[in-house]
Amino acid sequence: MTGVNGNDQTTAFVGATLLPVSGPPIQSGGLQIRGGKIRSIGRDVGIDGADTVFDCQGLTIAPGLIDCHCHVGIVPEQVDWEYSDVNEDTDPATSHVQARDGIDFGDLGFQEALEGGVTSILIHPGSSNVIGGLDLAVKTAGVSIEDRIIREPAGMKAAWTAAGRHGKEGKYPRTRMGIAAILREELIKARDYLEKDENERSSMDTQDEMGAANMARVLTGEIPIRIHSTTPADFRSMLRIKEEFGIDITVEHGDEGHLMADELAAAGVPVVYGPFVGDRRFRVRPHTRPDAALLMSRAGVTISLQTDHPVIPIRDLRLQGSLLIRFGGAEPDEILPMLTINGAAIMGLQDRVGSLEVGKDADFGLYSGHPLKVRSRVLTVFIDGRHVHGDLPAEVS
Repeated sequence: MTGVNGNDQTTAFVGATLLPVSGPPIQSGGLQIRGGKIRSIGRDVGIDGADTVFDCQGLTIAPGLIDCHCHVGIVPEQVDWEYSDVNEDTDPATSHVQARDGIDFGDLGFQEALEGGVTSILIHPGSSNVIGGLDLAVKTAGVSIEDRIIREPAGMKAAWTAAGRHGKEGKYPRTRMGIAAILREELIKARDYLEKDENERSSMDTQDEMGAANMARVLTGEIPIRIHSTTPADFRSMLRIKEEFGIDITVEHGDEGHLMADELAAAGVPVVYGPFVGDRRFRVRPHTRPDAALLMSRAGVTISLQTDHPVIPIRDLRLQGSLLIRFGGAEPDEILPMLTINGAAIMGLQDRVGSLEVGKDADFGLYSGHPLKVRSRVLTVFIDGRHVHGDLPAEVS
């Protein structure tokens, strides 16, 4: 098995059903990896040129799954939220903080992700204030922390819901009006920061300078602002601010997004939907329905499904897709992009992860059946061509 983790070796997986996502399924196909990347994939790809070959007859190979909204490592396993490092809610706006400084990369949640076939995640600060800080995109395993980071920062977390309606000492904001005012204020500060010269910036309060510099990344289009939001009353104000400042936004959760699907699609706003376990989960969102993500997707909205781990365990990310098949009558091929390539695009990493294509990172899982079949088991997981979870198939001698 010398070729499994060796960058200078070529490893082949033959006889599997391949789900590239970028194209139709490939029956009895082959996949070759080398140097942490996909070297070749297709019906005619076999053992030629391979140092190690695995027999994958009866197995399914799919891209590593992607969860674009979770709190793995920043809300430690088996620890209540109030004891976690997820919410720096000492002020309504904390754009100067970053999730990376609160993440425990040894947390058990990363192992749970591997057990569910999840290889890339976006870790957010929480939603207890209007602006929560910078988020981070990482692989769920790797040889070092630096090796695992795939985009830093990956966005600015914000919240436009009841959860965000309290700041320092719970005084402000208390309404959607206050949330909108604070977000506008922080964007104006960032705009002013961009107009300052170096001398003017050096005279700023350090915390203010750090926050303005981070928010300036949103204004320049370097990163989007990822906004925890659930209802049309949230979305309409968000779309106005998006237009006012020319920024990129994503809707995080989006429970009632189907009510504004056409508007979100026209504005090019993706929705990181979920988590959900059925219908009418919250009284404050009475229009929630279990096929909402499917309705938005069919209207042209880019949808990525999420767990909000630990709200739903990240190993059950696949279940979010299976529920759409159950409630929405969708076919697996319609749903799988919501767990893979759509999330990659929302993270700005579609050139590296999210599908099985030549040149992309060799992140994939071997399953006993289609990943969206509830009875299918995650057997083996590879990240960057390294075997990181499960048992290897039998080698071809």
